Amino acid sequence: MSGTVSPMIALRQPSWMVQESTNAVRLIHGIADGLPGFYLDRFGPCLLATAQNRPSSAERAITQQWMDRLGCKGVYLKQWNRAVRQTHPDDASPKPWLGTNLPAMVPFQEHGVHYEARFEEGYSVGLFLDQRLNRRLWRGLPVQGLDSPALPSKASGECLNTFAYTCGFSVCAALGGMQTCSLDLSRKYLDWGRKHFEMNQIPLAGHDFIYGDVFDWLGRFHKRGRRFAGVILDPPTFSKAAKSRRSFRAMADYPLLLKAALDCLESGGHLLACNNTAGWSTASFLRMIHQTLQEVRGSAYQLCSLGQPADFPSHPHSPAHLKSVWIRV
Repeated sequence: MSGTVSPMIALRQPSWMVQESTNAVRLIHGIADGLPGFYLDRFGPCLLATAQNRPSSAERAITQQWMDRLGCKGVYLKQWNRAVRQTHPDDASPKPWLGTNLPAMVPFQEHGVHYEARFEEGYSVGLFLDQRLNRRLWRGLPVQGLDSPALPSKASGECLNTFAYTCGFSVCAALGGMQTCSLDLSRKYLDWGRKHFEMNQIPLAGHDFIYGDVFDWLGRFHKRGRRFAGVILDPPTFSKAAKSRRSFRAMADYPLLLKAALDCLESGGHLLACNNTAGWSTASFLRMIHQTLQEVRGSAYQLCSLGQPADFPSHPHSPAHLKSVWIRV
């Protein structure tokens, strides 16, 4: 590979992917790999490039090298757009860039779990690769270097996955032995989630897929006395129900979300709180969680904060965007 690429590239070699039964990984992570504004992900037989500007000749050459090395069919290109909410899904969707006859849907694996990427469904193709370690933990599998009572040692009971998207967390919790309840504002994504269950030969019986607003349903669960052994909070920075005046803004509304989720968590249960909001530091996010827990639970909780996987290295000009906090109450 080009000398401009960081030593972190060694963590993305095919031997690592084969050993971990994984063919979905970040190959180039922007400025941390010497290519500001350019990102490259593998999803099975296809690559996905994300670029702030039109890729340079050097970025195209490095992408072609990865395509050849991995034997991929081709590459989709997604233009990085900060105003994604104001962008039509057709305009936000990745477009074919390199290769010919690229499939719109491709299967891939992560730690042996099967998923499907869809390259014509909008800005995201079905799974956020930076959540790999958290998905592994919901399966009850160990992560090297992590040993904390705040992390689940085994999966049991029922898991509530809010903002479920295509139900990647739900699939892993189900494989770990839990019953799951996936909650999202999109019926299309919930159907995609059912497909992920079927791809992993998980019977749908005993697993709920609920279309609706997270706050509404958390209130309903609380009133009905329904409690969960696990709760997952991985909200977008902003969301709004189509027929509701209510909107969600992470920095303003996360404390309310966390309190509502804690009301539905069993004693001794595990809650995963994530946030991807740019400009919201890990330290500030942790302070918010500590303050909220003190208000709701006093001192009866344990925390474990996780960083991003090694293929998402941080950089002084590009700090880690994913903040993940495991809570046991």
